[in-house]
Amino acid sequence: MLWWTRTRRKESPLAEAQRRLVIPENIYRRMIIHCYEERPLEACGLLTGASGYVAAGYATDNQERSPVLYRVDDRQLLTAVEEAHQKGQEVVAIYHSHVASEAVPSRTDIAQATWPEAFYVIISLKARRPRVRAWRIVDGQVSEHLVVLARHVDGEWFDLRQAVRRAGGSV
Repeated sequence: MLWWTRTRRKESPLAEAQRRLVIPENIYRRMIIHCYEERPLEACGLLTGASGYVAAGYATDNQERSPVLYRVDDRQLLTAVEEAHQKGQEVVAIYHSHVASEAVPSRTDIAQATWPEAFYVIISLKARRPRVRAWRIVDGQVSEHLVVLARHVDGEWFDLRQAVRRAGGSV
């Protein structure tokens, strides 16, 4: 059989979903708003769901309070993970912003990546319009994956940031 006549095997939906990250449009928009609110510091948060499909987003504080580094607040991370597990979900992605650089993992991002099962979503605020890209980082190896917006599907959004609470905002 010649290579151009071979039929491709149909992959399971789970394997297919793992190549892409599906984000409800309302969560996508809130994630970008969160990044602009934190500028000039890097923003960070979590996306939970299952098999590459996002069901909820969590805006968190950047424990580093830095324009070039991020670290999800430890307590807020535990809160989000516990809530996700109670709903039968898991952390499917960790997002953060790059204020002045492209939406590509930096050397630091790669070195600090400790969740090989999660996507790393980077939102670049460098240009006039934000750029959102998803990556897998496993043992220092980086691969880009497709971000798909799910229109007409709403997910849940939670703002766990302490700064918002202190300012009198709702959670």
